Amino acid sequence: MSNIFSPRVRKRKAYFTAFQVFGSYLWLHLKSKILGKAHFDKHINSLHVKNADRVKNRVQELQGLFIKMGQLISNLSNVLPEEFRGPLEELQDHIKAKPYSEIEETIFQELGKKPDELFGNFRKEPLAAASIGQVHRATFKGEEVVVKIQHQNIDTIAKADLTILKNIVRLHGFFMSMHGLDHTYDQVRQMIEEELDYLQEAQSMQKIANSLKDAPELRVVIPKVYEEFCTKKVLVSSFCEGTNLSQVATFKEWGLDLEEVNKRLTELYCKMVLVDGFYHADPHPGNILINRQGELILLDFGAVAYLSEATKRAIPDLIEAVVRNDTEDTVLALKRMGFLGSDKASRKYVEKLIDIFKEFLQTEVQFDGLNFQNVKLNSGLSSIASILRKVDLRDVSNNIRIPKDYILLNRTIVLLMGNTFLLAPNMNTLHVVRPYMQQHILDKEEGFSTLIINTFKNQLTTAIALPNELSRFLKTQNESELEDELRGVKENIQKIYFLGQQFLYAFILFALVYFLVNVEIGDKLWVRRMNWGLIGVFSLLFLRAAFRDVRT
Repeated sequence: MSNIFSPRVRKRKAYFTAFQVFGSYLWLHLKSKILGKAHFDKHINSLHVKNADRVKNRVQELQGLFIKMGQLISNLSNVLPEEFRGPLEELQDHIKAKPYSEIEETIFQELGKKPDELFGNFRKEPLAAASIGQVHRATFKGEEVVVKIQHQNIDTIAKADLTILKNIVRLHGFFMSMHGLDHTYDQVRQMIEEELDYLQEAQSMQKIANSLKDAPELRVVIPKVYEEFCTKKVLVSSFCEGTNLSQVATFKEWGLDLEEVNKRLTELYCKMVLVDGFYHADPHPGNILINRQGELILLDFGAVAYLSEATKRAIPDLIEAVVRNDTEDTVLALKRMGFLGSDKASRKYVEKLIDIFKEFLQTEVQFDGLNFQNVKLNSGLSSIASILRKVDLRDVSNNIRIPKDYILLNRTIVLLMGNTFLLAPNMNTLHVVRPYMQQHILDKEEGFSTLIINTFKNQLTTAIALPNELSRFLKTQNESELEDELRGVKENIQKIYFLGQQFLYAFILFALVYFLVNVEIGDKLWVRRMNWGLIGVFSLLFLRAAFRDVRT
């Protein structure tokens, strides 16, 4: 194993880059406290660009799981600054292939024979390379096949990288006072571990292929799996000729109707997600090919996900609760969907979500008649994207646990929206989605008219109960006003507290450095190591206090 794949080296390089990024933002914040907000606004975008390049270059150097994490992050457009996404998106296509000697060794270890003994015309140059494995073309009994081989030691590297990423996530939460990131990390770790099992990927391919047998009109091709050659680290499937979905000019030369292709692509994901509840969760353009006949070819089933029946049933309840401004039912629906947080924190955050959804319903949604079938979005799917941009990651992480299935669903929707825009930018995709939503998500027997009746009943009940609740409301209102008055005092006290912490930690650091430089400790190496350890601990505490001071 080369030096770069040594866990110790990877830790040192990853942590160094993380401290570079965190430190650069802290330094800008501290300078801006003296030089003013104009200084911050002037330099923040260039700092984003500089840090994005730092992260991209380090990820490309470390490879392994960091490539996968960079790809995942590049798709979270509501989390990252705009300047980060471009450099990280380059990670989708710039992955170095492993030497053939490693491929040959892995196949021999997994299948007991060398590639040339198992396949005919096994090509040493890979067809494609990814963060976890790479693909080679070959033939088997006269049929064209592709052999997907996992990189050597990727499981060991992944274990080390996950530990590094977990520590970086905790460090980020420590400085930024973000809770719940450990849960999000656990969800991402589970996704990565699933992708490392090619046997599970083979099963997913077969399951989705079987579910699409009853929809020949979609004209979808799923590669055939050769089970006798499939192990945890090797997967063999049929070769399917096609062109990357992003090559729109080529498709036009072939004379394909791109709106019709786009319609089938959208219907395919509606069927997988809303009807079957099990779907291909990585619709990156490189994983969707189109052949000359206009057929859609799905590749790479390492990332798949479920949409549970409980989630599908909870979606209309969530919409109804938001329309009725019913916090209790909104919290209940979110819990049923797997977004779990403490009751008090969830309630406060849900109130913010209700305001976002109410504004969305008022400005973007049109109801023509009393049925969900006639729902229209003024700005199409961009309306949904606008909601995502209004949800702050810190608020989400502090109040709501994000299920793995939602992370994958969000990523799938973002990628799919990009694909549909590439193929047919003027097509109204919502016209395709609406019938599936109506039939499989929003089709409650009583229809939308019952929602109106429930809303009226809710308002009537509130009116009847108002005399009994009025005094409680006024008491709560008075408490809220008092809370508003005290908030400013609390913030000032917090600033004094964090400033005092900074002075205290700075004094301790000065004392530790003075002791290290001026006190003779002879050959007591353990004393010197302990001193350096304490310097590291109090440096972190000082930086944390400075970060919190900046944020208050």
